Amino acid sequence: MNKEERQESTANVIPLRKLFHFSHFSHFYRLYVPASLLIGIICGLFMAIFQYLIDLTTGAFLVLPVYIAPLIGGALSGIMIYFGRREIEGSGISKAIELTHDPQEFKVSTALTKMLTTSVSIGTGNPVGREGPAVLIGAALGNYIGRRIGYDDPSHLRVFIMMGSAACTAGIYKAPLGGALFASEAPYKRDARLGYFVPTVLAAITSYIVFAIIYGIDSLLTLQIDFTLTLDIIPLIVLLGAFAGGISIFFSVFLMATRNFFKLKLPDWADPVIGSLLACAILLLVSLLLDPQYTVAGLGYDVIELIASPSTSLPITGLLLLMIGKLLASSFVVAGRVSGGVLASSIFVGAMLGAIFGHLFAPHYLAAFLVLGMGAVLAATTNTPVATTVLILEISHTFELLIPVAICICVSYLFAGGTSLYEGQKVTRDDEDPGYFARINIQPQDVRLTPSRDDANPMDHNAPQESISEEE
Repeated sequence: MNKEERQESTANVIPLRKLFHFSHFSHFYRLYVPASLLIGIICGLFMAIFQYLIDLTTGAFLVLPVYIAPLIGGALSGIMIYFGRREIEGSGISKAIELTHDPQEFKVSTALTKMLTTSVSIGTGNPVGREGPAVLIGAALGNYIGRRIGYDDPSHLRVFIMMGSAACTAGIYKAPLGGALFASEAPYKRDARLGYFVPTVLAAITSYIVFAIIYGIDSLLTLQIDFTLTLDIIPLIVLLGAFAGGISIFFSVFLMATRNFFKLKLPDWADPVIGSLLACAILLLVSLLLDPQYTVAGLGYDVIELIASPSTSLPITGLLLLMIGKLLASSFVVAGRVSGGVLASSIFVGAMLGAIFGHLFAPHYLAAFLVLGMGAVLAATTNTPVATTVLILEISHTFELLIPVAICICVSYLFAGGTSLYEGQKVTRDDEDPGYFARINIQPQDVRLTPSRDDANPMDHNAPQESISEEE
């Protein structure tokens, strides 16, 4: 090899040191790993307290008829709204999404108020969920913690809010990956923010572990699934996804139309009372027509497990009554701004739709179709197809359904066309500038990092830079 060839060969050799970016990672870890662990621990403890309050209030109101007790929860929400505590209104996810896009000062008392009011709402049997409020509680905690440790710039607070939302979702759902993905995907209808996925997952896993230490590591739902994917089943999965998309559109439109009616016709404080009253009428009807164990009150996870059990045989008319009853009752209370979420209701409605499909077309796969319906309706009502795919598998531990769940969710999501239960969701992040979220930059080796509270990755702006943003 002559000198010229040797020089050319040497020029093409990549120094091994260029494989490493310790300056970037050292600062990244110093900032976000401790923050994510702190947020995860605090959010996990908050979710444990939240679950304890729900269990406590549920036991306290068992003495009242299921069609009477929800009025107490609605009355409490009305009283809170009357005295100006409007943060307790409805699900909380819409408010968390708005806070992500426009971080504002958010008192930690907001999390406490939302937690207490939602506990009473669910404990009294209102057909609402705990997951929506959990997202708002997490957003409030993340925002508060970020500010307390010295970050008041919106680009940084968005990261802290995302970590808090992910941590509380992961804890209450016992779904760390699904919770992290949901926090990244929920602010948009067809987009996501995955650049801070690692600290978000760390916060979610930490919260999950804390919650699991207190309440056990068992999955949210205990289901027995026996399913084999074959080509002849795929058309049924696609058809279920299409129906789920249609149901999701109806759910969103009916809820929003009811909310608009309440806003126009009733004083704000009366909305929760009237919403709970209408829900009580539906609960009474269902209790008269079905066995008491089949109810649309509360979270509904025990009813889902009951329907999925091989020993249970509820006719299609009963499944249809449960699906429609839950959809209408949840719409009334959430539109009436009773404190509580709508994710559990979406899961319940989807489960009943899937069970109907299974009953009609594949009775031996009824439990599997129930899970598919859960995912399809939830993904379509929240516009979170990726997060929902993982979330549904985590809460049910039915990982063998990955492919059919993904197919069904994609169909329902596309069919729903961006219809959403959440106000504030942006379609995409195309209008966001590069600094909308705090940037993560890979530094060239000759640039010295000087940690600063004002910049996640402080740089010598006079030096040449090669950087990548946190965009995926």
